[in-house]
Formats: sequence, C-alpha cells, structure tokens
Amino acid sequence: MVDRDLLTTLCNRIPATHRPLTDALQGSARYTISKPSLSLKKANIALSIIVRDLYAKDMKKDGTKNELRTLLNNKSFTEKIKPRRMYLLMNLIQKMTITNTNELINTKVAQMVLDYLIDVTDWYIQNLSKGEKLTKAALLDVENLPTTSDYETLDLVTHNYEDAAKWFLIAAQKGNNSAQYNLGVLYNHGKGVKRNYIEAAKWYTLAADQQDSNAQYALGVLYQLGNGVEQDEQKAAELYLLAATAGNPDAQYNLGSLYNQGKGVPLNFKEAAKWYELAIAQGNTSALNNLGFLYHNGQGVTQNYAKSAELFLQAAKAGDASAQYNLGYLHSKGQGVTQSFEEAAYWFLSAAMQHHTSAQFQLSLLYKAGQGIAQNEEEAIKWLTLAANHGHTNAQYSLGLIYKQQHTKVANAQAIEWFLKAAANEHVSANFDLGMLYIETGYDETGVKWLKRAAIQNHVQAQLQLGFLALGDEQSFPNYQEAFKWFRAATTQNDAEAEYQLGLLYEKGLGIQVNYDEARHCYRLAAEQGHVNAQYQLGNIFDKGLGTKRDFNEAFKWITLAAKKELGKAQFQLAQMYANGEGTAQDYQEAAKWYRRAAQQGHIKAKFQLGMLYKKGLGVAQDYTEATRWLKEAIEQNL
Repeated sequence: MVDRDLLTTLCNRIPATHRPLTDALQGSARYTISKPSLSLKKANIALSIIVRDLYAKDMKKDGTKNELRTLLNNKSFTEKIKPRRMYLLMNLIQKMTITNTNELINTKVAQMVLDYLIDVTDWYIQNLSKGEKLTKAALLDVENLPTTSDYETLDLVTHNYEDAAKWFLIAAQKGNNSAQYNLGVLYNHGKGVKRNYIEAAKWYTLAADQQDSNAQYALGVLYQLGNGVEQDEQKAAELYLLAATAGNPDAQYNLGSLYNQGKGVPLNFKEAAKWYELAIAQGNTSALNNLGFLYHNGQGVTQNYAKSAELFLQAAKAGDASAQYNLGYLHSKGQGVTQSFEEAAYWFLSAAMQHHTSAQFQLSLLYKAGQGIAQNEEEAIKWLTLAANHGHTNAQYSLGLIYKQQHTKVANAQAIEWFLKAAANEHVSANFDLGMLYIETGYDETGVKWLKRAAIQNHVQAQLQLGFLALGDEQSFPNYQEAFKWFRAATTQNDAEAEYQLGLLYEKGLGIQVNYDEARHCYRLAAEQGHVNAQYQLGNIFDKGLGTKRDFNEAFKWITLAAKKELGKAQFQLAQMYANGEGTAQDYQEAAKWYRRAAQQGHIKAKFQLGMLYKKGLGVAQDYTEATRWLKEAIEQNL
C-alpha cells in the first residue's frame, strides 16, 4: 500500500515548473484502485517526463523522435544516470498496459508501479537545480495523457449467453458439430447455462465423433481432469492425438506434456519434444517453455543450455511467466547465457508481477543480497510476503527466519506464524526453528514437540538438540538413554558432533555400558572430520590405553591436531608429551611453547608447569621472576 503522507510530501517538493510531473504522479495515485489501467498510463507519462527531460539536458539532444526504450539503451546516456529501475519500470508499465490478460491490470500491480515511480521521482527531483525548468522534449507525451472520461466510454461488449445457448441447442440437436462444440463450451464454463460438466462432455463427444478437433481437445481435457467423466488419462491422450494430428496447437502441447510426464502414455521425452515443436510452430508459448526445459535437462534432445535460453526468451517476451522465471534462473546461474544478476532481477520481476511465486521468492533473495538490484530489506520482505501468502513454503520459512532475528515479542509472534505455515507444508527446517523459538521463549514442552517432528524426518540439528536437552542442566535431571537415542540417530548422517557426544557416553558409561572400543570408533569418525574435541579424546584414549594397547605415537598425532586448533587441554597434554618424551623426542623448548599457549588460555596446570620450567631453566632461560609470576597465577586461580 502506498504511503499517502510520503506521496503528499513528494508532490509538495516537486517545483511548480514541473507541474505536469505532479499531475501525472497524482493521477497515477488517484486511480490505482478505481481504474488501475488509467493509473498505469499516467505512471508511464510521469516516467516519460523524467527520462526525456534528463536526456535533453544531459545529452543536449532532442530525443522526441525516439521511444523511451531507445533512449534508455543509449550507452552514453546510461553512463550519466542510473536507469536500471527506470528501465524495469518502463517495461513493466508497457507490458501491463498492452496485455490482453485483464487480471494482470489490477490494483496490486498499479500500486506496485506507483511505489517504484515514487522512488524514481524522488531521485530525479533531488538532482534538480533551483529554478530549473522542464524541457520541451519532456512534454512530448503529456498531450496524450488519458483522462477518466476516456475510460468511461470503453464499455466491454456484452454477450447474451442465454440466447446463444438456445440457438446452439437447436443447431446441435440437428447435428451441427460447431454448435455441439460451442454448447459444450457454455456448459463447461457456465455461460448462459448452469455449469454442468456431464452435459459439456455429452456435447463435446457428439462434436468429437464428427472429427471436430476443438471438441476432441476439449473432451480430452475433461478426461484428463475427470470432470463430467471418469478420469482416464489414456483416453485423454487418444483424444489429444486425434486433435493434434488435425493441427490443434493446444492438443499438441497437452499431448507433449503427457509424454513428458508419462501419464496416459509411456514416458517419452523425444515424443514430447516432437509435439512441443509442432505446437510452437503455431505460436504456443507454453510449448516454448517446456521444450526449453527438455534442452536444459538433455531429455529427448541433446542438452543445450544456449538453446534452452533461446526458447525461454521467446516465451518470456510473449509474456509467459514460467519462461520469464526460467530465464531469470539461467541468468542467475550463467547457464546458456552470460551470468547477470541484473538480467535475472529483470526477468524475475516480470514473472513476479504475474504472481509467479517462485519468481517472487527469487526476487526477494536478490533484494536481500543486493545482487543485480539495490539491496533493500523492505522490498525483500514485500516480495517474500507475496509469495508466502500464496503458499510458497520456502518464502514462509524465510519470513519466519527474518522475524526471528529481530528478537522482539511482536516479531517472535510473526515468526511463529510463518514457521507454522511452512511446517504445515512439511518444511522440515521450519519444524526445527519453530521448536528452538518456543524453547528460547520459555515454552520447552511445545518446543520439544516440534523438534521431535523435525528429528524423525532426519533433521540432524534437531536430533542433536534433543540429545543435548536430554543431557539435562541445572534445572533438569539427565536422561542419558534419551540422549543416546538421539545422538545415535544423528550419527547415521555422519555428523561429527553426534559421533563425539556418542563417544563420550560410551567412554563414561552413561545410558549404556562402558565400551571403549565403541568410544574409540566414534571419536575416530569425528576426529577424521576435524572435530577438535574428538581429536583430543581419541589421543587421550591411546595415551591412557583405554580398551586398546597404549600407543603414544597415535596419541601424539591426534593431540597435536587438537592443540594446533587452540584447544587448551590438548596444548597442555602435548606439552606434557614433549616434556616426558612420549610419542616424540623429549624437547623442553617445545614443551615450554605449548605450556605457554595453554597458560595463555587460562589452563591452571599449564601455568604451574611453565613456572617450574622457568624455575629450573628447562627449555627457557632460568628466570625466577617469570617462574614466580606463573606459579602465583596458578595458585590464585586454583583458589
């Protein structure tokens, strides 16, 4: 929703010399709800004023003979301004005002266009000099500015479907196949008669039996969906084949889609490609999009990203939202086209404006990251919300994460709302984050319930968290058997932390009998993944000979790895091994080095041993002052 106060403030800031811009902007705002088509046309005039004025002044040329697109494609001009948002806005307005799909020209689109226009206008007037006037070129399109009365005279032609149904019935009963088909259409869509799929199927069947390809196609749709007839995809495919062979492009597309999915016919990508190509030859843009997928995946055709992008582009230019999304995706990945987040943003926006939820989601990610478009958290949330409200699960989850990070009571409530919606759509991570949020806000029992929902779906972090909760804390007693169960579950996914925690339970006999072999096995699996505590514990197992032959060489190897990662107790242990010559040659200088590194992390025994080395002059120059300092720190810390 447009901020009216912001709009009023902006209009008041526009100089009197630029009154046509004010009129166009206010007109666009005035008709966003009542006449969105008129709002878009006025927005286009406002954009024209800005672009043509900038071009005349910056290029010192009269650009009145050129369209806006031509002006914004002039490299010399674009180097002087930042036209990306203008270019997107221009394409959006032009698409929405010429499209034949009425549902696109709606209030939501008009309001969104106005949002962008306000931003562009604000940028424009900030760069105006005091007393600067509009150029004559800027007024080129103003005289064509439509008025409300222009639209009030454009009444749609009304159809008397009831009379049509009566006349079609008379002709249909006499065997006219066109009348039979048209009567089927009226029953199919409830025009002039009450919607009745059974009646629609009856009349389509009579026309189809007379080789009417439109009726064959329409009847095929009913069989595919199970409307008015028992669902039968094989029968649908047979009808589509008859119509497709007769040259019906919609039937060719639908038949290709059945082959593409293996429904009613054997899965056959080569056949799918063949029928898509025939449909494309007759202008079916959906077939362009689907054939593009086949080239992208190398199914039924030789994989060719460039060909895929070419097909998507053709369909995208024709307004196919899925193709626009796919083309945006290719540009974001650099597949078949030069990687360009700007191009990706443009095509995602084009599809998003047609309510393509995945495009809305991807556009929000670009806004959040500032890739190809100016970083804007508010815009990111707006597009996420649009996608989420239309059931896009990842958008719902992402909104939950955004609100969760705000750490306020109100934001937490919003986060829970979106996590719940995503969880209802089987988003596993939403279950986990919902559980964690409930626990963080003091609802432990509810939190555990959601964690378990994630855990049984193999969410490793949920399994780990349940294991840690079962270990207990100052307020609760431990349940080691429960902890063992969840850590064991997490190890099936080779999680290093789970392996380490399981090793501790085996080594200490908590929730399970002491089993040093299993402990060593778990520690090794975690240690080999770089888990620092597991490396230390594994070294300690070999150092003490727990469940295995004492092996100082193995102990030295693993403890060294942990010590180099700044684990204080490992650094102390390594110093001890150097001091005692265990697993390595005795070396007091190395021992002193590792005692010092552990001492600097607050390790009491390391401070004491370092003090003794200074006292005896082993590995360091004898220094009673240093010895006293380290020994005193160890004693005071121990107290």
